[in-house]
Amino acid sequence: MKPRSSERIHPDLAKWFEERFAAPSDIQRAALPHTLTGRNTLLLAPTGSGKTLAAFLSVLSSLAREAHETGLPNQVRAVYVSPLRALDRDIHRNLTAPLEAVNARLPGDRRVRMEVRTGDTLAAERGRQQRRRPHLLLTTPESLSSLLSQAGWRGGFAARVAVVDEIHAFAESKRGSLLALALERLEAAGGEPLQRIGLSATAQPPEAAARLLCGARPCAVASVDLRRMHKLDLALPPADQPLPPAGYNPYRAAFAAAELVRRAGCTLAFTATRSSAERLGLALKVLLPEEEERIAVHHASIGRDSRLRIEDALGAGGLKAVVCSTSLELGVDYAGVDQVLLIGAPRGVSRAVQRLGRSGRRAGGVAHGYLAVLSLPDLLECIALREAAEAGRLDELRIPRAPLDVLAQALLGMSIERAWELEEAYALVRRAGPYSELSRADFDAVIEYLAGGGKVLGPYGKYGKIELGGGRFRVASRRVARDYYLNVGTISDDFQVKILTRGNRCLGEVEEGFLAELQPGEAFIIGGRCVKLRTLHRDRATVEPATGEQVKTPRWMGGRMSLSARLAGEELRLRRALRQAWREGGEAACRRALRRGWGVTREAAEIAAAYIDRQCRAAPVPVDTPVQVERIARKRTL
Repeated sequence: MKPRSSERIHPDLAKWFEERFAAPSDIQRAALPHTLTGRNTLLLAPTGSGKTLAAFLSVLSSLAREAHETGLPNQVRAVYVSPLRALDRDIHRNLTAPLEAVNARLPGDRRVRMEVRTGDTLAAERGRQQRRRPHLLLTTPESLSSLLSQAGWRGGFAARVAVVDEIHAFAESKRGSLLALALERLEAAGGEPLQRIGLSATAQPPEAAARLLCGARPCAVASVDLRRMHKLDLALPPADQPLPPAGYNPYRAAFAAAELVRRAGCTLAFTATRSSAERLGLALKVLLPEEEERIAVHHASIGRDSRLRIEDALGAGGLKAVVCSTSLELGVDYAGVDQVLLIGAPRGVSRAVQRLGRSGRRAGGVAHGYLAVLSLPDLLECIALREAAEAGRLDELRIPRAPLDVLAQALLGMSIERAWELEEAYALVRRAGPYSELSRADFDAVIEYLAGGGKVLGPYGKYGKIELGGGRFRVASRRVARDYYLNVGTISDDFQVKILTRGNRCLGEVEEGFLAELQPGEAFIIGGRCVKLRTLHRDRATVEPATGEQVKTPRWMGGRMSLSARLAGEELRLRRALRQAWREGGEAACRRALRRGWGVTREAAEIAAAYIDRQCRAAPVPVDTPVQVERIARKRTL
C-alpha cells in the first residue's frame, strides 16, 4: 500500500534534500515514520548525526502542504524551543535553505514565515512579529511563557507541533517544569492535540525525557547508537608549574591552554562560570598577543551585538579561540571548530560529552578535546570522567517533582492570559509530566497563596496577585502583569547594570553588587577587555579602556555546576581502586593501575600516583564508606 501524501516529505523539500545529501542518515530513517504521521517522538542520536533535520523535515513538510493547499493563517503553527538563545539563531541559519526551497514556488502572501523570539529580540522586531506572526517560531521557555500571556498575542497560537531541542538540558532543573507547563498552555491555546518532538544526544533513561516532553501521552523513541567517534585527552600544566593541592582557578590552565590554542585552527574553551571565562580569555590574550583580536569571550552577560558578532565570526572561521561558560555548549553547529577545551572537570559526564560534541561537526568528523586539569583533586575527577565518557556511561536524568514555585508562576501567567476555571486549570497542570501526581490540596494551596492567603494588610486591604470568584481566577491588576513579564523564568539573577562605552556601545551587563564595590577609575574585565569605571548612575555605567591597571573580575549570581551522581560514582570507583592498589604495592602499584585500568598517560599517572601516595601516608584516600573525618591542628598565634 502506498503511503498517504501526508506521510511523505513534501516534494519541494524532498528535491532540496536529494540535491544536498546522498541519503538520509540513520536517525532520519528511524524518526520519519513517526514524525511524518504526527506521533510524539523522542529522537536520540549523537551530535552531528542529522537529528535536527530529522525533526524539521516533517515540520516543514506540514507547513508547506498547508501553505500550498489553503494558505497559512496569521498564527504560529509550529514552535521550536531551545535552552540557549545562540542555538535559536543557529537553527534559524540552518533552516533558511530548506525553507527557501519550500517558499520558492509559493506566492509572496502564502510563504512560510520563520522568526526568532528571545530576550535578545529588539522592540521593533517584537512589534512586527505581533502584527505578522511567524508560522515557525524559534524561542525559549521563558519567552514562550511570556507570549502566551500577552494580550497582543491572544489568538496568535494555533500550533500543531512543538520541537524541543536538547531536552536533557531542561530535565534536571526547574526550567523543565516551566517548559512542560508552557507546552500544555500552548496546546490549550491551539485547541487541538500538539505533536511533541524532543531531541537529545545524552538523555538517559529515555523514559524520563519522554515523560517531561509528553506527560502520560504515548511517545515513540527513535534512536541510534549514541556513541560517537571522539578523542578526549588530559592537558597538564608545564613541568615547572606543579598542580596545586586544591582549587579551580582557570589561570592555572592558561599556559597549557595557550599552547593548545596555538596549535589548533579554532578552539572553543569551556569554563565553569562566566567569571572564569573572563579571566581565561584575558590570560589567553596576554599569552598570545599575536592572536589578541581573534580571541573572544562569550557568555549570557555579554552585550547582544557583541555576542552576535562573535557567533557570526565563529561560524565564518574568523576566530582563533572563543572562551565561554555555558552559552555555546548545546547543539550550536560551528563546523570550523576543530578542538574543544574543558577547563577543569565539568562536573558531569553528559555535560562533558555535550561540550566535546561542539568540535568535529563535519560529516564523519571526530570530536576532539582536552580536559585541562586545574588541581590534584581535579586530576582524579578528570581521569574518572574521561574513562566514563569513552565507555558511554552517561548521567541519568532526575526530573524535579512538582515544584510549587514554578507552578505559582505558570498559574499567574495563565491568569493574565484569560480567566480560568479552577477545575480546568488543575486538569491542564496535571497533564504536564512533572505535575502528573500533583495533589488537589497542593494546587489549592498555590491558588490561595497567589490570592494573598485571605490576609488583610492594614489600610492597604487584601494583598493578592490573582482574584478569585465563582470558581474562577484572573490577574489582579495590570501592575502584576507587568511584573510577571519582567520576571518570568527560573534563572536567578541580581539587578543588572549595563556597561556602556563613551560612544554608548553596550559591552554587556554586570551585577549591581559588584559595581557598588568599585570606585571611579578602578578597572575590571568585561568581554575579555580591560575597562575602568567612569560613572555609575542607576542601571547604567560608563567605562573607558584600561591599560596596565590591576583588574578585577565581575561575579555573576549562580553557584558552580553541581557534581552529577554518575561522575561522583565514577570517581569513587577510581578512588577505591587506587586505595586498594596502594595497600598492595604503594605508589608503583597506583601508577600501574592508572595506566592499565584507566588508560592514563605516563606523566598523568606519575602525578596522580604521587598524590595518592602522599595522601595515604597521612590517612587512607577518602571514599564513601567508611566516612573519614580529617582534623587539621592549627597553631595558636598571640
